[in-house]
Amino acid sequence: MLGATGVVGDALVREAVRDPRIDSIAAVARRPLAHTDPRLQTIRHIDFTDFRPLETVLAGTDAVLCALGLSWYQAAGEAQYRLITHDYVLACARAAAAASGAVRFCFVSGHGAALQASQAWARIKAETEQDLEALFGSRLHVFRPGYIHPAFGRETPYWGDTLMRPFMPFRSAMSRWITDSQEVARAVLQAATGGHVPSPASNRDIIAAAAAYAAARSSPSAPAPGSTDRRPPQRH
Repeated sequence: MLGATGVVGDALVREAVRDPRIDSIAAVARRPLAHTDPRLQTIRHIDFTDFRPLETVLAGTDAVLCALGLSWYQAAGEAQYRLITHDYVLACARAAAAASGAVRFCFVSGHGAALQASQAWARIKAETEQDLEALFGSRLHVFRPGYIHPAFGRETPYWGDTLMRPFMPFRSAMSRWITDSQEVARAVLQAATGGHVPSPASNRDIIAAAAAYAAARSSPSAPAPGSTDRRPPQRH
């Protein structure tokens, strides 16, 4: 898992440790996480341009969950945004693809990602999606959420939360544009545990997948989504 200290990554950790179908979670981070669990392993890694030292861990991983990134408005410029959103992600992806020919890759992109977009962040996200698809093909799952409300809070204040607060009571009517970090995390885990999720998944696809995941997790003895037999324990 990448990006475990961010808003979506934190939600991924919270949700994954509640899922009895997942037997281990390896979170790659530069600093310790706020969460502890017997199945959660935090791997301290400094150089995000080179994940080759982690190939042994990646070789035993069923799915890489990537929530690494930052807001365009948090970046110091386009170069920093590209470094984190594209270069770091691809460095991990290449190491994962080299380590395992079966690993799935779940990438949290963004609503509006397009190669011909006028905004640089949208082009960079789309380039990342394209490069990941070249590595993983049908084993790539892309998620394009709109505004992500921080369901469990946010470490650093973000002006966008203030801007969107008046719209939150109407989020059900604005499902095309608004979701929250818990829903995104659950949708990612739905794909990672074998459930069907369209790729790229729109905001509404994410909301639907999150509901399906919550239902599947509450009945762990039931067959995994899309199969007739229960999947073996998952490693993420």
